[in-house]
Amino acid sequence: MSKSIQVKKHDNHYFYKASEVIPEEMLSDLYGSAVEWLEKTRKEITDEVYPPEASSQLLSIEEFVTSELWSKFYTEIKKHIAKYCEITGIELSSIKIHSSWITRVADIEFPGKHTKEELRRRLKQHSAFGNMHSHTDNPIGMVYYLKNPDPKYGTIVKLTDSKIFQNNGEENSLMIFDPELYHTALYPPLETVQEYPRITIVADCCYV
Repeated sequence: MSKSIQVKKHDNHYFYKASEVIPEEMLSDLYGSAVEWLEKTRKEITDEVYPPEASSQLLSIEEFVTSELWSKFYTEIKKHIAKYCEITGIELSSIKIHSSWITRVADIEFPGKHTKEELRRRLKQHSAFGNMHSHTDNPIGMVYYLKNPDPKYGTIVKLTDSKIFQNNGEENSLMIFDPELYHTALYPPLETVQEYPRITIVADCCYV
């Protein structure tokens, strides 16, 4: 197995991590397009728990899925999903990517039906363990870390009431895991993301 891929197993759950996922020459264009799509399709914070900002479900948008840039991105992602399936014994032909979206925590200067004070309060009060959630009926979940001010702002997954798994979120890395496990992102404080954002691209797979 490549040195850029690591697999850890905890309590019969697999955590697949890959580094240097996307060719370096694509990253600038990917960042610019991710910001553009997030801002074009951003959900209201009344529709999505803030933090983070979140785009709408993007795979239903023809312009997005037919883009050469995003086609290349998901081609790379699918290669890693195939490897995860091989490791975990999931039949690759039985699953498909059914949803994908972009998240961002950055400056609070963005439009919507909210005030800056509300955004500032929500970000300050964000609790990793208080924002645990799961994606039911999805056997595979993927988080790709496009921008991150520090790898420590990664993802926490709850294994048991007394045990968690923490994945560091290095830029241009991804984690694939079982999203039916309760999990949450670790977000930087406002003063950090005002200088440098945390941006992820997330995808879930369902059974065909």
